[in-house]
Amino acid sequence: MNAEIIYDIFFFFLVFLGVFVINYFLYLRKIKKNKLEIYEYLVKRFRLNPKKLHLRKMILPMSLINAFIIAFCTTFITMIKVDFIWQLMIGFVLVFFLIYSLYEIYGRHLVNKSRKDNENEF
Repeated sequence: MNAEIIYDIFFFFLVFLGVFVINYFLYLRKIKKNKLEIYEYLVKRFRLNPKKLHLRKMILPMSLINAFIIAFCTTFITMIKVDFIWQLMIGFVLVFFLIYSLYEIYGRHLVNKSRKDNENEF
């Protein structure tokens, strides 16, 4: 029992670290091309002012969110002892739920942050 928990924690951090590093450098590369889809989604969805957002500062939280989503889903799915097709279905539902909920929280954080910045200007 303890060995399984240690294995799962190690697996989570290994996947988290790998996905974070890859995602972070891919985002850095996409910034140079000005093609960061999640940034455009957050700006449109929460009606944020793109001129006041610092894209380079947003890469770290977005990479952390993506790494957490993928690491949590893979760890959770490998822990479940059901048929492969059920693991896939649960994984898809879990991925979509986490993407929506975590980026919704992050977007609301950006809205609150922009409100505080606007209040401090006056």
